Amino acid sequence: MDPVWLLWWFLVPTAALLYGFGPVSRQRVASFASAHGVVVTAENGPILVDYLARVARWRTVGGAAGWLVGGWFALPGEFVGWGLGGYLAGAVAVELAITFRTQVPNGPRRATLSVRRSGDYVTWGASWGPLLVLAVLALQGIGYLLWPSADLQPEQLIPHLVAMIGVVTILWISRRAIVQRPQPVVAEALRAADDAIRASSLQSISGASLALLCLVSADVMWRIKLSSDLPQPLSWTFAVLSFAVLAAVPVAWFVIRVRSRRLRRTVTHAG
Repeated sequence: MDPVWLLWWFLVPTAALLYGFGPVSRQRVASFASAHGVVVTAENGPILVDYLARVARWRTVGGAAGWLVGGWFALPGEFVGWGLGGYLAGAVAVELAITFRTQVPNGPRRATLSVRRSGDYVTWGASWGPLLVLAVLALQGIGYLLWPSADLQPEQLIPHLVAMIGVVTILWISRRAIVQRPQPVVAEALRAADDAIRASSLQSISGASLALLCLVSADVMWRIKLSSDLPQPLSWTFAVLSFAVLAAVPVAWFVIRVRSRRLRRTVTHAG
């Protein structure tokens, strides 16, 4: 094994872990609070710091694990894709852990006069992006069925299909769990922090899930493109679509994920 490649293989995840497990800076807390319209106080400050710290740790652990596993089992160079996939998987996992492990304090609940929906927190791109990606993938799948090739058998794509079904299922379950999680009647500062974390979780899961779908779909689409005897201009069109879906990965994480909607609601107190 090339010593330079081996050094690079260990250096990147080590640096990522050092960053991820570092202390949460005041600037980061202030940036998060500003993005979600939260006033940081002595009550909600520790909650926000704990949330941001756990998010950073899980993401970097996932990315480092994916990078190392990809470099060990895959061809040299593929650890980049594995590392990115691990980072996104870690982003989803930490939000799920926070959602399902959150202990709701005893006391009266805050009941809304309108039905909560994930669409109240996330943008159109986060809500409908996965369906758009799957529609483009289905279009290319039809092309494969019409112009099949012996170089690519359907059973070779089963792991990709299972992965996509898993991502969509987790996305749907997590959205419902986050939105429907009870919110007790607490001080305004704590309520604002809960809303911010709820919105951030929805954004992160939506963005990471969309990015993972784009990664897997782009791989499937490119395999179909290379193996199918497609006529022109379909061959060129499908190649462009494959690269477009791959290019959507950073858009999903760096653009769609960071755009949120503040939930507006009127509340009543029960209990």
